[in-house]
Amino acid sequence: MYKVLIVDDEPKVRNGLTKLIPALDAEWSVIGQAKNGVEALEMVRKEMPDLVITDIRMPQMNGLDLLNLLREYPVQVVILSGYGYFDYAKTAIRFGAFDYLLKPLKPEEIRDLLGRLKKEIGNRRERPEVISSEFHYSKLWKDWLLGVEDSADCSERLQSRLPADSANFRMIAVEIDDFDDLVTEEGWGDRQLVVFAVRNIVYEILNNNQEQSCRFLFANASHIYFLLLNPPPADNEVFIQLIREVGHWVKISISVGIGNQVAMFSQLPETFAQAKEALLNKWIYGNGQVYEYRGAYDPGNREPGYPHELDEALVLALREGNADKAKDKLRKFASEVLEKSAGYTIFHNYCLQLLSAVVRFVHEQRITGLVFQGSLKPYEWFHLNFTADEFIRFMDELISSSVDNAEWKKQQKHNHTLESAVAYIRQHYMKDISLADVAGQVEMSSSYFSSFFKQELGISFIEALTQVRMDKAKTLMMDPDLKLYQISEMVGYQDVKYFSRLFKKAEGVTPGEYRQFFYRKEEDEK
Repeated sequence: MYKVLIVDDEPKVRNGLTKLIPALDAEWSVIGQAKNGVEALEMVRKEMPDLVITDIRMPQMNGLDLLNLLREYPVQVVILSGYGYFDYAKTAIRFGAFDYLLKPLKPEEIRDLLGRLKKEIGNRRERPEVISSEFHYSKLWKDWLLGVEDSADCSERLQSRLPADSANFRMIAVEIDDFDDLVTEEGWGDRQLVVFAVRNIVYEILNNNQEQSCRFLFANASHIYFLLLNPPPADNEVFIQLIREVGHWVKISISVGIGNQVAMFSQLPETFAQAKEALLNKWIYGNGQVYEYRGAYDPGNREPGYPHELDEALVLALREGNADKAKDKLRKFASEVLEKSAGYTIFHNYCLQLLSAVVRFVHEQRITGLVFQGSLKPYEWFHLNFTADEFIRFMDELISSSVDNAEWKKQQKHNHTLESAVAYIRQHYMKDISLADVAGQVEMSSSYFSSFFKQELGISFIEALTQVRMDKAKTLMMDPDLKLYQISEMVGYQDVKYFSRLFKKAEGVTPGEYRQFFYRKEEDEK
């Protein structure tokens, strides 16, 4: 009789399989149910079933973590999934499970699976101890290597897990490229499943190298870390093979960062940091490659100089309102930094320094609210990794918005100045006002105001003042009780003859002729 344990957080699924399995094959009996991985592990220890059928998504401990732990026990594992696209993962699951079943479950597929399992169990193969025994220590590795507070005492416990003859060490950092795109509904749909697949393939390949042994340390989001024990001299071929094999089996691109080899266990945090830093170069040179740590740059010797001239030229172009010129300087800046092969850390810092220069320009122009009101959020870039192309695209948009908004504000300021000047003229036209009087009101020099006024309105200050006075005079002439000399004084002219000459020049008739025409028109209309 073969024993099976059902693990699923849905009672309907557990109860259904409990009834269905013995009905499909009388040689199988369901010895228990568990609603999560924690319960399942305890039942496996007590009952030692031949088969565990487990769902992937469950509370407390999911099916993938359970699968790792069950590798310590002589049991077969079948994965349950409710995702119709689980076919993408079947090759990866083969590295840790016997097979998989898709929900909704089909009786004929379950019957076939049970038959194949009986043959497999009857001819069990010895399985190598792999990730399972290390799984319990992942959090300790993570806390120690990431420098989590109160984790210093982990090092002795972790060192005791390694072979006593371990003389050399090297850290390997693997990043799953485009991780967020992989876990869409159209793709894998499960982050842990992606990490699980890549982790097991990489682990198996690294352990197949007889010259070294490998330890899985921990996974953190899209990054997976491994420790090589007694690695041979640097040979990137095995890491290139990692990239090829993962691409072949599960159609996923990975990048690999390699730290320097160290001789002491206490130096592991150092080679760990190096592997992480080496991996950052993917943001410059692209996905799917192997990056070795090349050593820190000496600021006093090897670090390439910051392109100050291009920085200053770009900001000058912004002040000139020339977006195209600024974008040209941006591309020259990025090209110069990349040509020096400075490594990602320096590239990242230099890009942020240039970004800061543009942000300073925005603040100086007092257009921060205008530029950063939409999707442009430059401060977020200080916490992001990015490629040169991504940085250039963002900066192009930032430059365009900065120039456009600076010009708009300048125009608004001019419009406000012009409105103030015209309003002053309309309020004081009856007085003996001068160009200097109006210029003083808008806080401009007389010469600059004169040029600004004519450029904006197309007429000079005197022409505008005269036009306002003549328009007012025509209105006053409609009152038959007002004498011409009174109207002249009321619109700012003490000399009525001078007023008459200006009126005729502006209107083509004398004030008397205009009045006579106006009254005649009134009589004709009657």
